[in-house]
Amino acid sequence: MYLVLTVPVIVVYIVIAILLLQMNVVAFSIYVSLFVSVAFFMSYVCVHWRCPYVGKFAPCVGGFCLPSSQLARLFRNVKRSETRYKIFLTLAYVSFFGIILFPMYFLYVQSFIYLLVYIGIVVVYWVLFMLYICPVCGTRHVCPGGQTAVKIREKLDS
Repeated sequence: MYLVLTVPVIVVYIVIAILLLQMNVVAFSIYVSLFVSVAFFMSYVCVHWRCPYVGKFAPCVGGFCLPSSQLARLFRNVKRSETRYKIFLTLAYVSFFGIILFPMYFLYVQSFIYLLVYIGIVVVYWVLFMLYICPVCGTRHVCPGGQTAVKIREKLDS
């Protein structure tokens, strides 16, 4: 189910990256750097959360944990710090939302329809992910998205 939901989103990332590369190399570079940032910062968060997926396939939103779970092996023996955790979590979320929000202007410039389709894909993906993946994830007890998804699922089931 995770791959069925996430592979199309990864294809959307690639299409957007190609579009940005054709429009503006700086925008493309910023977009790509957001992926690197989210992967790096989430890798420390994974270790801090004691994620059971470190070094394995990780079912996290948007496919970002696929590289993060591998990078997290570098942080296994690093002393955990609450301050570093909060900073890295914030930077990971900023990067994550940057990946979603950054291309919106460029899509709008290309075509308002492209923007609407993109927003539709993001919303549908988020809803399906929250309903079907987050409630069964191994870090749902510490991840803000997982905690929210579990509460939503409980309300829907009752």
